[in-house]
Amino acid sequence: MKYRNRCLFFAIFFLAFFAGCGKNPELETYKTDMETFYMDISSYDTRINSIDVASETAVQELLDALDGLEGRFAWMASLTVPEEFAVIEPLAIQAGEYMESAVSLFHQAYESEPFDNAAAEAAHEYYERANKRAVYILAILHGELPMEETEEEIEGEADNE
Repeated sequence: MKYRNRCLFFAIFFLAFFAGCGKNPELETYKTDMETFYMDISSYDTRINSIDVASETAVQELLDALDGLEGRFAWMASLTVPEEFAVIEPLAIQAGEYMESAVSLFHQAYESEPFDNAAAEAAHEYYERANKRAVYILAILHGELPMEETEEEIEGEADNE
């Protein structure tokens, strides 16, 4: 799926960025934590993409994986962000909140009889927003995305809610 490319992007660029970091203890801790986060979401991506959709347990496997993914986003959002990257904190919080909403709505969609298509569509939108913020965070850590562009895109997105 398209999520595989996103996770590969996270892993490669994140590792490349932190290869040159100094010895600031707070930054080193954040580095380690964010490496863990991106590796974990890559693992969840692999897990989701390996679900046999024809299996009787596919829905439960998907929901379990999404629950785990939500937990990782919540953990990432709770991390202490070093001063050098203070702009990341609100993005991380938003990413965690969006993933929480996405997973809640995915549960609603799949646990409803009949399947709740509207909830699934809303869940997908929140899921995409959470992942977009994860990409923004990674880009900011690499210094690749001007903050003005990030703020404009996010503010525009929030206005559309």
